[in-house]
Amino acid sequence: MKIKYTWKHLDHSQSAEDYANEKLERITKYVHKIISCEVSFEKIHGEIHSNLNLHADGQTFNAHDTKKDIYSCIDGLEDKVLRQLGKFHDKKTAH
Repeated sequence: MKIKYTWKHLDHSQSAEDYANEKLERITKYVHKIISCEVSFEKIHGEIHSNLNLHADGQTFNAHDTKKDIYSCIDGLEDKVLRQLGKFHDKKTAH
């Protein structure tokens, strides 16, 4: 899966991107056709704001998290988007 990263007011971190790639690989368990996945990180007043936009299977999934640590933000994004994907997967299989 190809993920586009955007960094604003932060230095680019390859280790954070690798960590996010590893965590977000679990998304493929719930969706079949991923069109795009974009993750952005922005530092505002000492906190890191992270956003995830995922376009897959004809739907758009969004997650946002704010924490002091970038790795905690990535974990929060993963939790939120997997919760949304789980609900979508359950709805789709129920019909």
